[in-house]
Amino acid sequence: MIESRRPSPFMRLPRAALAAALLFAAAGAAQALPSFSEVREGHRSSETELLSREGEVLQRQRTDASVRRGDWVALADISPALRTALVLSEDKRFYEHSGVDWTAVSAAAWGNLWNQRTRGASTITMQLAGLLDGDWRQGPGGRSVVQKLGQTVSAQVLDRRWRKDQILEAYLNLVPFRGEIVGIDALSRTLFGKAAHGLDAREAAIAAALVRAPNASPERVGRRACGVLQSLAPEDAAARDCTAMELLTASVLLRRQWAASEGQAPH
Repeated sequence: MIESRRPSPFMRLPRAALAAALLFAAAGAAQALPSFSEVREGHRSSETELLSREGEVLQRQRTDASVRRGDWVALADISPALRTALVLSEDKRFYEHSGVDWTAVSAAAWGNLWNQRTRGASTITMQLAGLLDGDWRQGPGGRSVVQKLGQTVSAQVLDRRWRKDQILEAYLNLVPFRGEIVGIDALSRTLFGKAAHGLDAREAAIAAALVRAPNASPERVGRRACGVLQSLAPEDAAARDCTAMELLTASVLLRRQWAASEGQAPH
């Protein structure tokens, strides 16, 4: 007969010590998160502008070929439809939780237990933590346990230090949308040919759909955008016409309204 033994406290100690070390490391990294002012002031457009002494743009030239990024846009200057669509799409309890949506975490864990497809539990604040700190950014194989732990702690620190409107503003200015396009200013000008405050409900739905799957096929983005639009405008009968939404999405994703350079002084 083989005697069954319970692990001694000494055998369990290394695991506990490792977990404590991981938590300490994650907390230390979270404490180093930048302030909202530092992030906003450190933002750089991929365009360089030549201004006249009166402040008018004489020439605009793209000087960063690695990314397409516009100016920082204040939350008040971003379409209310987009703000609402993003929260409905990505983080319905954004204004209620403290950085981590534990209700969504529990639902995702339960779904994984029963092999059910559920929406991810990553909040807007958690995603922003990944954008601010490359250590928590998801790689091709997903996030490791340490990365998930660090991202969770960082999100809660962010929620304590930043206001909700600052988190949403920074997220919209830093999130990758499609290909080289990063931030709402570049997205609005490149795909829609207008400033961020001018996006209507359908354009806002497409933008929100791109956040979830930036480089998905136009058909997939269109289907998701239709679902976002239905949540955004449930009383609108036109919102239920997904075929029209998919056609609009396909045409939008082919546009490149923002030229690489323009102006009166090419020299």
